[in-house]
Amino acid sequence: MNVLLVNPWIYDFAAFDLWAKPLGLLYIAGALQKLGCSVHLIDCLDRNHPGLAEIKSNKWGCGKYYKEEVEKPPVLRHIPRKYKRYGIPVSLFEKQLENENPDLILVSSGMTYWYPGVFKAIEILKKRFVDVPILLGGIYATLCTEHAKRYSGVEVFPGGDIAKIIEKIFSVAGRRMNKEGYNLENAALRKLFDSLYPAYELYSKLDYVAIRTSLGCPFRCSYCATGLLSDTFVQKNPDKVVDEIEYFCKNLAIKNVAFYDDALLFNAENHIGEILTGIIRRKINCYFHTPNGLQARYINERIASLMHRANFICPRLSLETTNVMRQRETGNKVTNEEFKTAVKNLYNAGYKTGEVGAYVMMGMPGQDFKEVEDSIKFVSDLGAKVFLVEYSPIPGTKDWQEYKFNFRDPLFHNNSIFPLYDIEDWGKFQKLKDFTCQRNESNNQ
Repeated sequence: MNVLLVNPWIYDFAAFDLWAKPLGLLYIAGALQKLGCSVHLIDCLDRNHPGLAEIKSNKWGCGKYYKEEVEKPPVLRHIPRKYKRYGIPVSLFEKQLENENPDLILVSSGMTYWYPGVFKAIEILKKRFVDVPILLGGIYATLCTEHAKRYSGVEVFPGGDIAKIIEKIFSVAGRRMNKEGYNLENAALRKLFDSLYPAYELYSKLDYVAIRTSLGCPFRCSYCATGLLSDTFVQKNPDKVVDEIEYFCKNLAIKNVAFYDDALLFNAENHIGEILTGIIRRKINCYFHTPNGLQARYINERIASLMHRANFICPRLSLETTNVMRQRETGNKVTNEEFKTAVKNLYNAGYKTGEVGAYVMMGMPGQDFKEVEDSIKFVSDLGAKVFLVEYSPIPGTKDWQEYKFNFRDPLFHNNSIFPLYDIEDWGKFQKLKDFTCQRNESNNQ
């Protein structure tokens, strides 16, 4: 069976490749390869696509996407910013399809408000492969299932259970090829996933890889959708995680690895502690990054030391806010004292001022600007770098239910347009961004 996997473009006001790879799609590709399928990948967000002129990356493998300005959707025309398509040119995507002859096409989806890129890819694919089944999955398909079913024009499969996805793939392909469906239990797929690697060999060039050491999250933060995407929390065997990292570093000459876990430090002594010990013992020489944020309460002296020795670069801690009441209401993930202790332990382990980061959120429901400013000062006064992030309302979360958000179009989930605030507030948000830059610069001097 020939399977074509497509990671669509981003349509947005801003986008940057911060260790962004379609990890779920790549794990599915790895599973399909082990099951004997011929798998091809077209990643529209591949900055190293051979058809593009070279786009420089920073020393950690990140960088800007190729982009083209496009017309704004009608509901966004009042936004005074340019709307762009990020990723390879459409003509390059169409040209690449000329060499494909798939039995089945899988299209992934990222942020809910990126669905215009998903629809554009599907439109082109349906014209080119009239009779080939197309299956849509991913974050948008899971969180906005009814919208996807109504407007995408293809079969939608929500959820993040890879075993069920593989079963669905073989069921759809079986109908097309007049073959019997796939028996999940007989294939023993559950054991297969314990040693499953994302299929990064499908890329012609890589500046980094992203991996997961776990699925799901034990926390249920009010603003986060992880519990909706995966309702269980499972951690991989630490030795197998080290095997995976070693494989990519040696076989693909990778120097940068990003962890996509939502709870990387949970059960720290028995999980990340063992992983880091294995990395150090085997002398794996690469750099590690944590774009999803780390739980500060688990960073004791030993874990901090292991992180520094294993080359964790600018560990990013999840703080969001210093408002004690809001911390409790949103999930009780961290306290200010736990955050201070974590930063102190990281400094004692060898990190310097500006080499530890923290996420601070702005635009949360009921949050005033002074709360954000106070949180920025708190982080900055500890010598840590502030990463200011905009709140985004996500369907199905506790916040979504409590505040009765009812945006009919997922485009309004976009954190760049601040749907909770009037346009005149944007200037205040810009002042917060400028204030963050000033504080970070002063810590770097």
